[in-house]
Amino acid sequence: MITGVTAPDVELELKPAPLAAVLSVASLVVGLAMVIAVVRSGAPVPFVLLFVVAVTGICGYNLATALSSATARVDGFLEVRNRTRRRRLHRSEIDRVVLDSVGGFGSNRRIELLLPDGTTLPLVATETPPFPALRRRLEDQADELRSWVGVGI
Repeated sequence: MITGVTAPDVELELKPAPLAAVLSVASLVVGLAMVIAVVRSGAPVPFVLLFVVAVTGICGYNLATALSSATARVDGFLEVRNRTRRRRLHRSEIDRVVLDSVGGFGSNRRIELLLPDGTTLPLVATETPPFPALRRRLEDQADELRSWVGVGI
């Protein structure tokens, strides 16, 4: 989602839709409830440990996705915070802004940056299910990012 400018040096900020934050919190609550239920069930210790590790990994992944962002600044730099990595690019380092699917047909869509060396940098913050209304929103985000990249050309 394109959020309101929060700092004077921010031109464009892309963050996951509010639903992603709600689902992330929901997964934490459900995960905690499941862990408590399994611990209280008297299941064997190795199973409980494996279960806690799996739930922690899933919840951590969801939380990292909800905290991802892409921030375009006035100085011409784009700060991309994906799940586990951060990257800072100058607009001149971005060849094109494209829409792509995460997997095959019917999978989530997102904005990706094509870099001059031929690599792509996905913007996890823009991942969205393939619904028509969300696709329009994603296309609008891509257009705004293209405009920002084009200012430096």
